Order: sequence, then C-alpha cells, then structure tokens
Amino acid sequence: MKRLRSARLAAMAAAVLLCLANGASVTPLSAQDGCALCHEITHVTRAKLSRGEWQDNVRNMIERGMPIAPEEIPIVVDYLATYYSRDAEAPAPDPAAAAETAAQDPVQRLLADNACVGCHGMEQKIVGPSFREVAVRYAGDAGAGTRLAAKIKAGGAGVWGVVPMPPHPGLSDAQLAQLANWILSRK
Repeated sequence: MKRLRSARLAAMAAAVLLCLANGASVTPLSAQDGCALCHEITHVTRAKLSRGEWQDNVRNMIERGMPIAPEEIPIVVDYLATYYSRDAEAPAPDPAAAAETAAQDPVQRLLADNACVGCHGMEQKIVGPSFREVAVRYAGDAGAGTRLAAKIKAGGAGVWGVVPMPPHPGLSDAQLAQLANWILSRK
C-alpha cells in the first residue's frame, strides 16, 4: 500500500510539473489525474527549479484549478524539489528498489513509467476506460492491437470521450505492441 501511495504521489507530482511547465489551466478532476492528461513526461525530466519556485508554481496551479488535497501539497513540493532541483543533484536510486523494479513484470514497469495507471484502472474507469473495458470492446477484432498501439503512441480523444490521452512518442514499436497486446488480454 505504501508503494502504491508513493507511486501515486510520484505520478501526481509529475503531472503537476507537466502543468507547471506548460502554464496550463486545468479543470478540476481528481488529485490522481492531474495534468498528465494533456502533457508529456519530458517536461518533468528537463525542468529544474528551486524549492521556492516549485512552491510558487504549485500555488499558481492550485489557483488555476489544479485538484489536490491540502495534505498532499507539501509532498508534491518535496518530491519536485528533491528530484527536479537546480540547486542539488537528485539522490541516487535505492539499489533495493532498483532491483525490485528490474524484477517487476516489464508491462507493469511500462504502465508505471508512462503514467498509464493514473488514468486507467485495471477494472474501473478513472479518467479513461479501464484496461478491461478496452479489451472487451475490441475482443475478436484482429486489427485492434495495431490500432491500439498507434493510439498509445499518438494520443488523442474522441473514442472514449472528450478527455484527451497524451501521446507516448518515446515508446518503441516493441513496447507499444507489448502494451497493446497486454491490454487486449485483460478481457
């Protein structure tokens, strides 16, 4: 449970940063959804701000409608200031955690690394459809894997509603096929 909360907060912090980097105005959704709906993770990895700048940016995004619980604000600021600071290097990864991640199912790593589970639940809709809903909808469709891989790469909106899915252009064709096949097997 602690790891799930930590992963959720890390994803939320990444989403917060994505909004901040783009100066986006967002409509309230839920704290776990954040700005990752519209923005790529590359904004997180290249931004380097001081703790004070992160605090100011988080406050600015809250004023613009960013959904976040008050008790989560210091956690998000701490995360951003620790891992995306221009004042200090990010701490080295914990070797035990790195070993656990390396041993983890590769699809689960892809889902976590690309914030898929911030919007898609295994069995329940979060922002986008659940993985099971996607699998059921496309069951028996021989071309679904190719189309789903293309959709993951390009992003878009309209098939499941108006909320856009961000693109994932950094994923290889093999990773895209692996994700699409895994999703389609969830029925």
